[in-house]
Amino acid sequence: MIKIIEEELRKYLNPDVKLILEVGNYIFDGGGKRIRPYLVLTFSKLFKGENEKRDFPLAVAMEYLHTASLLHDDVVDMADTRRGKPSANKVFGNDVVVLVGDYMYADALYLFSIYGDIDMIRNVSDAVKKMAEGQLLELKKIGDLDITEEEYFKILTGKTAALFASCCYVGAKLGEAEEKQLLSAYNYGLYLGLAFQIVDDILDYTADKNKVGKPVCNDIKEGKITYPLLSIMDKLTEEEFNLIKKVVRSINGVNEEDILKIKEIVIKYGGIEKSINKAKELINKALKELENFPENDYLKELKNLAKFVVEREF
Repeated sequence: MIKIIEEELRKYLNPDVKLILEVGNYIFDGGGKRIRPYLVLTFSKLFKGENEKRDFPLAVAMEYLHTASLLHDDVVDMADTRRGKPSANKVFGNDVVVLVGDYMYADALYLFSIYGDIDMIRNVSDAVKKMAEGQLLELKKIGDLDITEEEYFKILTGKTAALFASCCYVGAKLGEAEEKQLLSAYNYGLYLGLAFQIVDDILDYTADKNKVGKPVCNDIKEGKITYPLLSIMDKLTEEEFNLIKKVVRSINGVNEEDILKIKEIVIKYGGIEKSINKAKELINKALKELENFPENDYLKELKNLAKFVVEREF
């Protein structure tokens, strides 16, 4: 299925402006798990047993939305790398990357106008709105040690979970699922997306940078308080709290030794274990939602995907 998705991603990216194709191919060639189009196609097959012609452009449209958000994120974060190679903004420039991101948003909506329906468009538009809200809230909360768990999960919903949920909804709608099943598909994607992002936050502290394809401990360097740190904030000594405050509010770069100390603090107080347990709790909720679907090979795939999310190392 992944090979077909890779081919389809390029098929619908056929603009008159060559630069759009160059940037698109550059970021697609960088790889990716393609979870979002996979969710669309698998939920559709869950009900129909196979994918039909209109399934593929809508699966591609969801990956375009994700890719557009990555392009814009890299500009906002002033990122140097993405998936182990120079980020697109470093290669093509911020102005080009922002406009290509805009093109991909527009192309995704165009595909939905042709192959989707008004209910899908409403659901996807709400997801895009949540993505923007989550990104803005994350920016606002940089360096804020008073961030609440509610605010953190609102950021996660925008960054990842809303689009996961919408992918599942669109796939189930393509399969002509019942209303109750559409809601369960959406909730499965929401819980899966939240768990996925928490695991991303864990890997930022624990992973080998060669596996994840980006610098580790990058969130804390950017002033972002994620779940591994948020979950142990109430255990910090005054000295530890002041160290973290100094690092997340630094405007002149951070000391690698301080970053290592914060990583050790998170590990010492069990922030990694707390985060793993939270991710597993969310995955169990996602699996519970799958009880409303027919038992077949595609349901097994969705169960396996949920398990992969908490076991992955990249």
